[in-house]
Amino acid sequence: MRSVRFVTFGCKANQYDTQLLRETLRRRGWTENREADLVVINTCTVTAEAGRKARQLIRRIGRETPETRICVTGCLAESEPEVLRELPGVDWVLGNGEAKRPAHFLRQIGEEVDPEELGIPSGITEFAGHTRAFLKIQDGCNKTCAFCIIPKVRGRSRSKSADELEVEVRGLLANGFHEIVLCGIHIGHWGLDLGQNLAFLLRKLVDIDVFDENGSPRPWRLRLSSIEATEVIPSGTGDSVLAVMAEAPDRIAPHLHMPLQSGDDETLVLMNRWYTRKEYLAACDLIRGQLDRPAFTADVLVGFDGETESRFVNTLNAVHEAGFARLHVFPFSPRPGTAAANPRSLSSPAEVRDRRARLSQAASEVELIYRESLNGARETVVLEGWTGLSGRYQRVTVRPEDIEGVPPAMIEVELEVERNDSDETRLIGKPMGVEEALSQ
Repeated sequence: MRSVRFVTFGCKANQYDTQLLRETLRRRGWTENREADLVVINTCTVTAEAGRKARQLIRRIGRETPETRICVTGCLAESEPEVLRELPGVDWVLGNGEAKRPAHFLRQIGEEVDPEELGIPSGITEFAGHTRAFLKIQDGCNKTCAFCIIPKVRGRSRSKSADELEVEVRGLLANGFHEIVLCGIHIGHWGLDLGQNLAFLLRKLVDIDVFDENGSPRPWRLRLSSIEATEVIPSGTGDSVLAVMAEAPDRIAPHLHMPLQSGDDETLVLMNRWYTRKEYLAACDLIRGQLDRPAFTADVLVGFDGETESRFVNTLNAVHEAGFARLHVFPFSPRPGTAAANPRSLSSPAEVRDRRARLSQAASEVELIYRESLNGARETVVLEGWTGLSGRYQRVTVRPEDIEGVPPAMIEVELEVERNDSDETRLIGKPMGVEEALSQ
């Protein structure tokens, strides 16, 4: 077996884990192609649908290419290994944690591992198929949200050391990446097992400078992935994430994905979440007071056990009050092994569909309001061709006539809201001149 195909389901942490295994095999001469000898499927089990899609893919590969050997890893492999082992073509079911470590993975698929390889690699050097790199800074979660199976399949929070992460960031920057997304399962808990906190790590990373071939400083930025609202603001335990973001606005994207899940206090208690609606919205206000037009994105569950119309309306109103830049709406699906595995009072499928539609409509309204608030704002955009992602997590288009030659990987622009004949809006980025950019 010298050719491999990777398929990844789920979160950014899973995508990082896949890249780690990809580089492990590439160093040994393996190549990637669709008609591979080995298929590595990195799975997710957050929802029933995620598990269904993974099993469906495994069956299709086993049916269409029975000679292909399949290695299943990730959260579904941790939660239902026996089921997966019975599927056609599956030779290995490796799960998470130690099972995903490169040395163990290599041994399982029949590769010899020299003693000096046991401690390497410590990280990744690139990110296949992306212009932004995802960097996993921790794994696991110490919380016990009623709807979530992840702590059982990922274990308790474990942090990668700040020194290791600094080396990894420097390597990714040296290989041309301009944005590095710090991800994990619960990144707000980075450092708890090390006697440190996330603010400490951010301060260490924002001080990294990178230079181009002419010796000039090259711009780059960090972005935080999902983090709890209560873990961004000061907590009385020292330095805060918000303080570092406010001090380094050019180095840390003003975007925070802060899961809401529900805007109703009774539902939040049933979910075993640790904040109230008021506390969440107060955190949003505090962050807005420290950062320039920050973008808030969030996840919301619809149809959780016990959700009534009045409880749903509380969530709907909270979405408007928070003013999200983007909202991800998910229907609740009971997961075996969680506290909410056996719900007692579920809304009907028709009610859930109606509420999802109403919440999606509310999301569209607040997203438009936020997008229009950015008219005239100065932004840094990481381009992929003529479009790219701004620091505030907005898709921005740069017109070819405004740039001479090939578009740069990262560019300073002034945003303009453009509305088409269908009353749809998009953001246009007008490149700033060198003198103008330096004056800001």
